[in-house]
Parts: sequence; structure tokens; C-alpha cells
Amino acid sequence: MPTVLILSASTGNGHNQAANSLKNELEAFGYTVHITDPLREEGKMLDTLIEEGYELLASKMPKFYGKMYKISDYNKLINKGVGNFLKITLRKTIFNLIQQYRPDLVISTHPFYVSVVSYLKAEGKIDLPYIAVVTDYMAHRFYVSKYVDAYIVGSSYTKDTLIEKGAVAENIYIYGIPIRKEFSQPRQTPKDNTFTLLIMGGSMGLSYMKKCLKKLLYNTHEFRIFVVCGNNVKLKNELEAKFSGLRNGKEIIIFGFCPNIPELMDQSDVIITKPGGLTATEAINKKIPILIPFYIPGQEEENAEILVNAGVAIRITKITELNEVVDRFFREPSLLENMRRNAQKISAERSPGNIVQLADRLITSKKQHEKVRS
Repeated sequence: MPTVLILSASTGNGHNQAANSLKNELEAFGYTVHITDPLREEGKMLDTLIEEGYELLASKMPKFYGKMYKISDYNKLINKGVGNFLKITLRKTIFNLIQQYRPDLVISTHPFYVSVVSYLKAEGKIDLPYIAVVTDYMAHRFYVSKYVDAYIVGSSYTKDTLIEKGAVAENIYIYGIPIRKEFSQPRQTPKDNTFTLLIMGGSMGLSYMKKCLKKLLYNTHEFRIFVVCGNNVKLKNELEAKFSGLRNGKEIIIFGFCPNIPELMDQSDVIITKPGGLTATEAINKKIPILIPFYIPGQEEENAEILVNAGVAIRITKITELNEVVDRFFREPSLLENMRRNAQKISAERSPGNIVQLADRLITSKKQHEKVRS
């Protein structure tokens, strides 16, 4: 069976989650799949600069990160400059990985690799079909290249943004951002009828979660609150010490890194989270309305705009508005139902099985083309 090489990165956990989901999907159909992180393969210095630099900027200097994101998206000269830097830095590493694994198809789940793979194809160093997976709902200009044979995107909104930036419409497939199969399973019946809020902050477990939790304690309704702190052990310990248990009629349960997020979503009525592409997709597929009290400026700001316009999320501009929105859910159950129906419409666009068919077509087309040439 064919071999696939997936290029991922650890700037946030979403790119790796998408890569692992693709791996599982392809391997189920007999593919051999290898996931690599070229940033780490290149060496500690670049890994620290980009991956740890992302976490620092996103958590400590989000406004500055947002400005950098927007400038690189809208300024073509800067975009080209960053692309040239990545080509110079990573072209040897990615070429060597391709030589090592000898794939029939290359897939990337991070936009930084598009310029590098495109360069290798343009220079004739590789001749392989290439799929770029867009892991957010608004596509950055880094994704756009004539050497991408196919894009996998999460929605028609994402497709439109790619077309606006120069991508060919026929090469864009609305198959959905790849997520674990557990998130695509039918929603399980909650254990009881207790209204439940799920607070998440991505793998970094950002501190806004504590602000949300403290504010919710003043709400007059009784409900349950799940809080998932991700890899932020310090935040988990702090919240457990101060809030875990029964507080003001609220049952509060604190988690750290949590592998059973699908089960927690099944038990929850609303998710309060920043709008990362993977988390938003998981929530949409579980038909859970999203409250957005915070986002990392840049791709998450754009995600928030699209999710709100699609009717699956409500943006909270001030933390003081949080209880007002929660109260509204109690007063207007129809609001939750409408948001769930909107989520159903978006999730219906997903067709993860077609990703395997797309891979089959691209590989078969490449082999037929080689036969004609020979």
C-alpha cells in the first residue's frame, strides 16, 4: 500500500492532533503513515525560536502576536520574506525526510511548510502530490501556492478565503478539519439533567479560565462546571485548591490534561473556550454551543468571527457579560437549540472518509502520468 509523509508542528497542539487523526484514518485503509516535525528535526534553535516563541507570544504578548499574524497575511513582501526564510532554513531537512521515507504523498498540517514543499517541487527536487490541511476557519496567505495539489478545509467560509487569496477553487475540498473519530460519534445521553458548562483553554491552559470560573460563581443558577487545564499544571493545582467541589450551588470539577474530552463534551450543554480550529471543530461536531470570552489575536480572532457569523458561537467582549449570556440560556432554551442546529449544518459538510479517496486519486493520477511519460 502507498506511503504518506505528514509534516506537522507543535505551535499549539491542533496541528499534531490533525496529523494524528489523518494518520489513523489513512492507516485504517492500509496506508503506511509517518508523522514528522521538521522544525524539531532541523534542530533545537529553530524549534525554540518558532514553537516556544509561539507559546510565549500567544500567552504573554497576544496583541503583538496578532499584529505579526495580520502583517504577514496582508503584506505580500513580508509574506514572501518569511517564506524565503523558511525555504532556506527547512528545505534540506524536509528533502532529507522525503528521501528517508520515500512517500507516495506528502501532507502538511501547518502553513509554514507550504512554501518549502512548493520550492522543492518548483526546483524539480521532488515530484509528489501534495495536500495542505488548513487547521483554522480563515486561511492565512502562507497556505496559498500553485504547487499545492489539494486543500482540505473545514467550511465553505475557509474555501472562500483561500480563493480570495489566489488558490484554485477546484483544488479545495470541504472535508472538515481532521479530528478524532470519537468527536464524530453521536452525542451520548448525559448522565443527568444538570446544566453543565465546560471551560477549556487549549493545551496551554490560559489564565482567562480562572477569570471565567470566578465570575460564574456569582451566577444565581445552580449548574455543574468542568474545567480542563491542559498541560498547565500550575493552573490546575491553583484551581483545585481554591474552587474544586461545591461552591455557591455549583459543582466544580477540575481536570489537567484530559484524554476523554469527547465524553466531557457529551455531558456538557455549553463550552467556554478560545476558538482554536480543532477545539471549535470538535465542539461543532458534538453540537455544543460555544462561548468565546477570549481569543489569541490572529487566526483565532478570525475563527471567532466566522463561528459567530455561522450562528454556532457567541463572542463575549467583556468578562462581565459572561453571566448575562449564561442567564439567557436558562431563559431561552430555544437559543441553545438554534445554535445546535447551526452546528449540525456545518458538521454535515464534513466527509473525512473522502480524504482517503482524495489521497487515492492523487497517487493514482501521479502513477498514470509517470506511465505516460515512460
